[in-house]
Amino acid sequence: MTALQSILITGTFMLGCNACIASNDGTFLISTEDSSVSFDGTQQGVGFAGSFSDFDGIVVLNTKQLEASSINAAVRIASVSTDNEDRDTLLLGTDWLNAQAWSTATFSSASISATGQGTYSATGALTLRNISRDVEFSFILDESTGAQKGPRMIGSIRVNRLDFEVGTGDWVDTDWVSDAVLIRIDLLLIPLLSSGSLETH
Repeated sequence: MTALQSILITGTFMLGCNACIASNDGTFLISTEDSSVSFDGTQQGVGFAGSFSDFDGIVVLNTKQLEASSINAAVRIASVSTDNEDRDTLLLGTDWLNAQAWSTATFSSASISATGQGTYSATGALTLRNISRDVEFSFILDESTGAQKGPRMIGSIRVNRLDFEVGTGDWVDTDWVSDAVLIRIDLLLIPLLSSGSLETH
C-alpha cells in the first residue's frame, strides 16, 4: 500500500461524519494492474501515444449523494513510456516532465456532478511539475465487470501542456509538439470498505 493510500484510508476513518457513512458502499481503491492511464499528443503533425504504468488512488462515489464523492489519485512520472527510448528520455528530462524534481502528478477533485444518464464530470486540481490547474474529468461508470470486482471509471481529461510548463525552451513551439494533450483514463475500482456494488440507478 502506498503513502497516498494510507493517508486517504486513515482520513476516511477519522472523519467520522455523515458523508463517510453514506459513502461506505462506494469507497474504492484503484486497481493498477487492471487499469490504464494514457495520453495522446502530436509531434510534427504525427500523432503519438504514451502511458504511465505506476499510479494509484482512492475514489469515493455515491451517485445519489454526489456531494459526498471524491477522487484522489497519483501518478509516478518515471513510469512514462511512449515506446520510443529517445522521446521517453526527453520526457523525463528538465525541459519536459522533470521526473527527478517532481516525481508525482496528482489529481484531487473539488466536485462531482451528473451530466446525463450514467455520465459524470469531476472538476478539480491537476498538479504537474508543482503547478496546479483546474481541469474537468468527464467519465462514465461501467459495472459490467460484476460486483465481485467493482465498477470501471472510463473517461478523459483535456489539458494544454504549456499550462504546466511542460516543454520549455525551444519546445514551447507548438508547431513542433502540440499544446493540446488528451489524457485517457480507464480504472477498475476495487471496493475498500464494503463488498457492495455502486448504485447507479
